[in-house]
Amino acid sequence: MPEMFEVDRVDRIADILFGVATAKGLIGYDPLAKRVDTRPDFLSQPLDKVCRRAFDRGEPLWSALVVSSSSGRPSSGSYGLARKMRPEYDALSDDELWAQERERCYVAGS
Repeated sequence: MPEMFEVDRVDRIADILFGVATAKGLIGYDPLAKRVDTRPDFLSQPLDKVCRRAFDRGEPLWSALVVSSSSGRPSSGSYGLARKMRPEYDALSDDELWAQERERCYVAGS
């Protein structure tokens, strides 16, 4: 049963992030965690699954839309995952990578 719950959470996160992309916005870890009934520090694994599934489908890495309330930026793990999945990001700065992936999200949401 826990696996089913995890899949449901991954689907809900993906749906929420698509909505955020449609609005060309960003969402904080805290508000996202509240919407899927978990703690912000428990989001890394479901976000990883959301991104891997999205990548396999040719979609953007939706985690680019999830930011820390203190920095206004994604976690460092988000950049590492993006570079692992998209080799073209290796030579880019974090800012450039984030801007490109965020734009991919916004285009997919429009």
